Amino acid sequence: MTLTNHISNKWMKRVTLLSLLLFFFTVPHTLEDFSTGQPAEAGIPAPILALVISIILSLQAIGLFWIGQGRRQGLFVQAGIGLFWPVASGVAQLPVILSGSPYRSGVVSLLYVFGMIVVGLSLFTCAVISLRVGEGKK
Repeated sequence: MTLTNHISNKWMKRVTLLSLLLFFFTVPHTLEDFSTGQPAEAGIPAPILALVISIILSLQAIGLFWIGQGRRQGLFVQAGIGLFWPVASGVAQLPVILSGSPYRSGVVSLLYVFGMIVVGLSLFTCAVISLRVGEGKK
């Protein structure tokens, strides 16, 4: 194993771990959105939003599958997912959080949002670094 392969493998493992960790924050946060009626408040039919969220989570899983196969496309998918969740949750949730009023279930709900932002941005960064060091070439 060359030094380049060792570095690439290290970044690939980080991308995989961060992507799996992102599920930990996105799934319960999304369930909380539905349980509090967020789609209805935003005027979005719940079935449509459920379909969109299912597609996004499926893309993330497919990206992980491709990473497991050593395919570069998986890193592009993870970079996109890593950028999507922080932007989406930041735009939708940060104004409410910063308004000063109590936020949903308190600390746990805040943990989901900030976890999505921090882990998502970390995933994006690691995926881009991994692509730059030549990860996933087969």
